[in-house]
Amino acid sequence: MKSLLTVSVGIAFAIAGCSKKSEEKKEPAGSAAPAGSGSAAAGSGSAAEPPPEPVEAATVSGPTKSASGPLEFGGSITGTFEWKKKDQKKPISCAWDAKKEIGSAQVDVSDGAGKIFTLAVDVPPEDLGLPNLNVSGGTLTTPLKTSLGFKVSGDDEGHITVKFMETKLGADAKKPDLTINGTLEVTCPPKK
Repeated sequence: MKSLLTVSVGIAFAIAGCSKKSEEKKEPAGSAAPAGSGSAAAGSGSAAEPPPEPVEAATVSGPTKSASGPLEFGGSITGTFEWKKKDQKKPISCAWDAKKEIGSAQVDVSDGAGKIFTLAVDVPPEDLGLPNLNVSGGTLTTPLKTSLGFKVSGDDEGHITVKFMETKLGADAKKPDLTINGTLEVTCPPKK
């Protein structure tokens, strides 16, 4: 009996000793080995510690706005301009009510070589006036405006189409500062 008790006590001490050694080896996260200790793990975490899990970026869900369609600029500004997400200064803003046929859209268009202009189209209720187009930015010192030479349509799904048909902007209609041709398709899905 005495030998069994001695063996049991010996095993208990051995287990307690292993547990204590195991606790001594573990260092709290962020603690470093003392200076000059020669530990390879100093400042970089212990070798037994797994690397931290990568944190995933929050996913933003919601409607994605975009625009397409090349526009031909002529007059004092020439070139092909279109929406390029990487060149936009401000995000696309747009809204359309198909039942009332009113709405607006504002899109930055670029030639891909550093020239960026903002096209803003507004279609108010018929009793408040004509649709208007405003072109600003780029090399323009003042915005150019017109209410003629373009047509705007849309639907409840958030698609707005602006057709430019020799749209002339500037003080002199016979020699306009800017002429725009082409179709701009803006996708502006409604929030759900």
